[in-house]
Amino acid sequence: MHKPLVQLATTTTQWKPRSTPGLIKEFVFVKSLGISLFSQQLRLPSTYKYPPPSRPPDCKTSWFPLNKQQAMACRHRTTSLFNTLDSSAPATSIRAYTDGSKSSSPETTTCAIFIPALNKEHAWTLTKGSSIFTAEVTAIYQALKLFYDMDDCPPEAIIYSDSSSAITAISSNSLSENEAITAIREIIASLKSSGTRTRLTWIPSHTGIEGNERTDRLAATECNTQDGEEVHNSLSPKEMVSIIRANWASSLAVSAERSLRLLTPLAL
Repeated sequence: MHKPLVQLATTTTQWKPRSTPGLIKEFVFVKSLGISLFSQQLRLPSTYKYPPPSRPPDCKTSWFPLNKQQAMACRHRTTSLFNTLDSSAPATSIRAYTDGSKSSSPETTTCAIFIPALNKEHAWTLTKGSSIFTAEVTAIYQALKLFYDMDDCPPEAIIYSDSSSAITAISSNSLSENEAITAIREIIASLKSSGTRTRLTWIPSHTGIEGNERTDRLAATECNTQDGEEVHNSLSPKEMVSIIRANWASSLAVSAERSLRLLTPLAL
């Protein structure tokens, strides 16, 4: 069944009206959205070997002691508590703040990182249609990749992220349809083998924590300017379905409005 579907999706045949396959119209619509349902070249399998559920993940996770509501209630208390917790980590640890952003006008998804010790900040624009979740995990991947490419191997890499869902997904042993999750797990394993342990730490957003505020501004600015590097990430099946549904809903709304206009009697 897969082979006939691939042939239908990739064919350039001009069909006669009465012999057009039923799915051609849908394939043409999906293709017009810039979505490729079938890759021309099969991807190589990931080298990451998923551990048994009983084995703990290669990274440690920690969570800010206040929830979002408590943290927003008193920003001074939140920043003071964060500074205390951050200073309790070894001075040899290297820290990175990560964040993602998504804008509807213009329709853009971006991510950004800030590494205080290196005085380095960077922002990227993702493939159109990427979710905010993909933006968050891509930012984490970019920070870890930068640590892995460093000449000196720090004993610990700390990632500060305001996405609890991203941290939960990365630290889980469950399979993920998002390619960034697998890439992160692989690079965490590589960091571990080179002597660097990884800690993923959740912090509340928009509560005055300077590093988080800075990456938030970077990602938001990239949404408007789009002058950073591009990340050509593949869309997950869930993201593809979301794009198709949104466009179908828009097309149906336009058709319904047009039909209603035709049915409305002309005023005499």
